[in-house]
Amino acid sequence: MEIIDFIDLNYDFANTTHMGLLGFSYGAGIGAILQAIDQRINTVVLYHPLTSLDSLMERIPIQNLIGTTPTVTNLDNIQDAFDIANVNNTKNLLLLQGASDIIILPEVTENFYYHINGNNRSDIAFKLRPGKGHEGNENDINSLKYSIVWFKYFYYDSSINISDLDNEINAITLFNFNYPKSNISEIFIIISSIFLFVGLSLLVIKFKILPFWYKLPIKRISDDSREGKEKYKKMMIFRTISYIGTILITGMIFSAFNRSLLYGYFIFFPVLTIIIMLFIPSELHSNWKAEWRNWIKNDSVPFAYCFSIIIITFHYFLIFYNLSASLTLSFTIPIFSIASLPYFMVGLGSVIMDYLFLREIKGRHALILIFIRPISILIFLGFVPLPPFPILGGVFTHIMFIILTGVIIYYIRHLVLMLSKFYKNSFSLYFLVMVPFIIFYMRVFFRII
Repeated sequence: MEIIDFIDLNYDFANTTHMGLLGFSYGAGIGAILQAIDQRINTVVLYHPLTSLDSLMERIPIQNLIGTTPTVTNLDNIQDAFDIANVNNTKNLLLLQGASDIIILPEVTENFYYHINGNNRSDIAFKLRPGKGHEGNENDINSLKYSIVWFKYFYYDSSINISDLDNEINAITLFNFNYPKSNISEIFIIISSIFLFVGLSLLVIKFKILPFWYKLPIKRISDDSREGKEKYKKMMIFRTISYIGTILITGMIFSAFNRSLLYGYFIFFPVLTIIIMLFIPSELHSNWKAEWRNWIKNDSVPFAYCFSIIIITFHYFLIFYNLSASLTLSFTIPIFSIASLPYFMVGLGSVIMDYLFLREIKGRHALILIFIRPISILIFLGFVPLPPFPILGGVFTHIMFIILTGVIIYYIRHLVLMLSKFYKNSFSLYFLVMVPFIIFYMRVFFRII
């Protein structure tokens, strides 16, 4: 509506009393609502619109996955197109639905068609596209032709018979237009980012990190004295109890105030655990202050150099990727937005928490992570149940997620330890491993979170 207001105020040639609207999926669901509340929208074509949140949440139960946010305090209070659109405020609407769509089910779109009494009206039509899925419907040439015919009829050619769209689309001829693809530019940006990272790494490791590292005193790997073994045992016990204790506290808090796996397990739990783990030193240090003074003195410099390499590389990638995306009308990665903060906290919180939990723990004992991670998830799910997602594989996927979480993070740690032999630092390398995943998920799932 604000866009129409802007056009109305700034462009005299535009007739804002008869606007057209074309929407896809989530955007089509919003379009179904907008056309009902703003009568300046005269003609509408919606591809598989998300008209029913209840239907979506039956297959993707996001209630306890995301919970409440600052902008959405209760998912049950959100109104969808079934709540807002009706017979009296809907007109000139074409619904295009893939018969094989598993994201927006055909029967839901058909029910919406009947909800607005489309079967008894000539200005509302529903076309079921045989063999077309969600993306297939959007890319289908005939679906595009249906859209063109619909807009042509309501704007400048009333002789078109919209009750016989299958015949009318034969008169539509499309020009072959090879729109520039972004794949090649994306590939070159990724390759150049890798070269930049390797080049910076070779220079910084050789001229900065290694010269500093060779000047440091030899570090003790472990304390094999009787006293040292007792301190190591206490450290393992304290850290394990703290790990389990924080998930119990987190579960109780979020079961009462915000039933959210995202904000509870992947954000609050890691942040709380990180704070506690900072104060549980290894047997090599007399207390937590001594441990972190030693880290600042000996490890902060390699960390700063390594972290700088990562930051420079990823800023380079993001700047040029977003430039390419904007030029080719593709999706940008809004990483410099405040809305990206949950992604970073989800991506980095867990690995930093587990890094602090496992720091200076002997290799064979690090296997505890494979067991303690699934236990922590099960404890949290005991407080905030999350039903399996039928659309993502159901119970099997649910179980594999629980079992493999600890395994994945365990092997991420092994990868980091291998790389740390060159960079003389492991903490910053978690950023190197996880930031690509964060960027990928922001590229794909930004709208959802």
